[in-house]
Amino acid sequence: MTTKIEDIAKEFLLNDFQHQTYEFQDKGVGDAGFDLWLLDKDDKSRIKVELKAHSGVYSRPSNLFERLIFNAEIEKELFEKGESVIARVFVGEKPFSAFIITNGIFGSGAQLEPEARYVIRGKINYKNTYTKIA
Repeated sequence: MTTKIEDIAKEFLLNDFQHQTYEFQDKGVGDAGFDLWLLDKDDKSRIKVELKAHSGVYSRPSNLFERLIFNAEIEKELFEKGESVIARVFVGEKPFSAFIITNGIFGSGAQLEPEARYVIRGKINYKNTYTKIA
């Protein structure tokens, strides 16, 4: 499931992104565990891309790693093995900023820290359990 921010970033990468070496392509029907393909126009290679959009604005390198979370085990595994890269796109102001992050960050001291993620699921209506405040 993608968020609205990821949809905006994906639309940008597929339709508006311009670079002399790289271009993005949508994944195929049978492709799983990643979001896009990154094509290198020079050597004709391609690599899987995990899209990580950010609603803010890029202002310094530390922004690249804010709220950078893998939601699925396969995403994490592909990145750790170097079989995918992260496309980090900041959509807070135009022009958007986009970066490619490789697993080389682990050689520079970055670590993956496991943390539990919980999703609330259930019936549609939970009367008397919430208050509208605005």
